[in-house]
Order: sequence, then C-alpha cells, then structure tokens
Amino acid sequence: MLPQTERYLSLVQLGRNQWWRYVLGVALILFFWLVLGLVPYVAIAAIYPLDPLLTYLAINFSIILMLAGLVLVMRLLHRRPLLSLVTAERAPDWKRVAQGAAAWGALALIIAVIEHLLYPDRYYLSFDPERFFTFAALVLVLTPVQTTTEELVFRGYAMQGLGLVIRPPVLIAVLSAAIFTVPHLMNPEVQQHGALLMAGSYFAIGLLLAAVTLRDGRLELAIGIHAVNNLLLALITNYEGSVLTTESVFTARELDPEYSLVSLVAASLLFYGWFFRRRHPPAKRGADDVPDAVDSRAR
Repeated sequence: MLPQTERYLSLVQLGRNQWWRYVLGVALILFFWLVLGLVPYVAIAAIYPLDPLLTYLAINFSIILMLAGLVLVMRLLHRRPLLSLVTAERAPDWKRVAQGAAAWGALALIIAVIEHLLYPDRYYLSFDPERFFTFAALVLVLTPVQTTTEELVFRGYAMQGLGLVIRPPVLIAVLSAAIFTVPHLMNPEVQQHGALLMAGSYFAIGLLLAAVTLRDGRLELAIGIHAVNNLLLALITNYEGSVLTTESVFTARELDPEYSLVSLVAASLLFYGWFFRRRHPPAKRGADDVPDAVDSRAR
C-alpha cells in the first residue's frame, strides 16, 4: 500500500471504531437522508409535480440532511473531526480541488463537443435567460454542497470504514464504487435506458473518485471532479429526462448510455494517468505522520 494511501485510511484511528458504531452510524445517515430528507420531496411531488425548481430544491434538501446526519455521526459516535474524512492536514487543499475541477471540466467539455460533432442533431439550444439565471444562482450554491456531501459519505466515511477490515486498496475502491452505484439506480435514467449500462456509468465514476482519493491520499481531487461534473451537467449540457431538473444552456434530446459509458471510462483513464504519472508523486508526507496533523482536532 502506498504511504499516502495508508496515511489517509489511518485517519480512522483518530476516532472510535467499534462495529456497532458503524451499524448505527450508517442507519442514522440513511434515516436523515432517505426518511427525513424525502418528506419535502414527496410533498412537493404530490402538490407541485411539474415545478422543476421546487423539485430541485427538495432533492438537495435531502442531501443537506444527509450531511447533518454525517456530522452527528462523526461527532457523537466516532468522536473525530469531519476534516479527517478529507485530509490529514489542518485544512483542505483548495488548490487541489481546483486542479481536479479544471482537469475534469476540460475533459467533460471535450466529450460534449465530440458528441455534438458525431451526432449534430442531438443537442439543441435551450437557453432561457430568466429561468436559467434563477436556477444558476441555486445550482452554484447547492451543487457543491451536494457533491461534497456525497464524497464525504461514499468516499471518506465508507472507504475509511472499509479500511478497518480490508487491506487491498483496489478492493476498497471497488466496494466503495459499488456502494455509490446502488442509490443512483433509483434515478429515472435507469428505467429509461436500462440498468446495466447506467449502472456501469455510475460504477465507473465512483471507481474513478475512489481511485484518485486513495492514490492521492486525500479527498480534494474527488471533490473537485464531482462538483464540476454536476455543475456542467446542470448548467451547460443537460439532457431530457435527467434527474437534475435544471435549466441548461444546451439540452440533449436523449441520453446515449453507450457513448456516456465509453467516454467516461476514457476520460477517467486520461485523468488518472495525467495526475499520477510516476515523475509527479502526489504524497507530501509519509504514513508515519498520520496522527500529528489532525490529532489536536480529535481531542
């Protein structure tokens, strides 16, 4: 195991890790997210079924409650700081977040341009200034909260917990990606385009996010990737039938699951290869430094 990977997974030792804490912790996070968080969504769907703005707000409200559940679990059950899910340093590396966002954003835009060149009738201009800017203000605030929360739960909490009982990083990454895939199978795209291809896409992006986190020994790259991916989808190139009910500049008449999966795998390989070329080692410290960086916050 690489030193930076060992260091990141070892941050779990700053807290309390009896098995029952994880059983209760997962149950509480799911309760906040899928029970308390879905109450406004169900109410809005019943009263205002055709209002995309309210639907978008309701979906994000459930994610905010997921974050609230995670904070309670980390502080009260595991007795360690939320920051330990991100890094062993005293603060997040925002430059690393920006690097991940910039690189993945460039790849995502290239993929969209290539798709337009291959299928020129697929995208159409859907820009409506009044509706777009109303949505954009909310998307720019809520989407980073949503994606960062998912990274804290599905990468940080899940992988550090798995690391207590599983040693091979590859297996940890695969299991984390599988866990990430499961709730996304509830998205409407799965019913429209088939579970196998859509599950493949969710698993692929989950595996990339897990792999870069373990390889980099910190969560910031994954936070940047996930945020820019959803921001571009919500504001620039959305598609009809998307789970994100936002106003985008361009809209695809349909989602092409085959193209999405192939292009996603190709972009993931390019991203990973670019950031982790052998001559650019990501680690700043060795695994022996683990407790010192954040121990004062854990007390």
